[in-house]
Amino acid sequence: MTVTSHFCGPTHYRRCGSGDRLLVLLHGWPQTGHCWRHLMEPLAERYTVVAPDLRGYGRSEARGPGRDKRAAAADLSRLLAELGFDRADVVGHDRGARVAHRWALDRPDEIGRLALLDVLPTREVMRSVDKDSAGFLWHWFFHLQPDLPELLIGGDVEAYLRFFFERQALHPIEEEAVAEYVAAFSDPRVLRASLEDYRAGFHEDLAADEADFQARRRLTQPLLVLWGEQGGLGGADVAGIWSRYAERVTTAAIPDCKHFLPEEQPGRVLAALRAFLKEQPTCNSSEGASP
Repeated sequence: MTVTSHFCGPTHYRRCGSGDRLLVLLHGWPQTGHCWRHLMEPLAERYTVVAPDLRGYGRSEARGPGRDKRAAAADLSRLLAELGFDRADVVGHDRGARVAHRWALDRPDEIGRLALLDVLPTREVMRSVDKDSAGFLWHWFFHLQPDLPELLIGGDVEAYLRFFFERQALHPIEEEAVAEYVAAFSDPRVLRASLEDYRAGFHEDLAADEADFQARRRLTQPLLVLWGEQGGLGGADVAGIWSRYAERVTTAAIPDCKHFLPEEQPGRVLAALRAFLKEQPTCNSSEGASP
């Protein structure tokens, strides 16, 4: 099978396969849909697989106001309709997982099964910041500042991105992929859009998450949460935390891995996703295991 490149309005996406079920793969920061390159063809054996560039990232434009997760999820809902599907299974990593979380809350009928990689809910992260977690999440607060991050990062995009790839990956990210991401974020438009994504996390996204939590709105879809065993979530009660936000949760740590799961351990991630996606919905569960 071949991965092909397409546009749906302002949204650029990669596509592979022709299955009668749609699988949407959402990338994180500082990446594009290219991060799913090792998984698209194997998953396309059963699915039509699409990997969009999120709103403002990569080759996708960001028309109109809004860099919040609700606006990004609305783009994906429109893509779903344009592709001729009324429902999709969704996998999101990092920022893409936060978009997927919002999409599933706002439009639950559009999401079948949901897998989120290496994240805790935004509301939970914001409410639990202490001196230790602030040291790990320093870039969230740096990106929050107006204009200064664009100025400083823009002076050497490659050095800034490599800082994260080298420290948050147990295994090196392929140089071909690093070059892809550096080229994307060297576009000032993309760099600013990605930083506005972080800024929205402190304002619109957090407000929406808090409103849903207070209204006791939880994810109703079967949910799989994966994280890197040697990464930042290694010591967290991932299953317990996500059980406060979702009705049916399965959790699994990916061994020999930090943050960039689809690129560090594509084989293990693929096995975990295949097992989860082929399951039929069952009663509520919350469990931890290593695939």
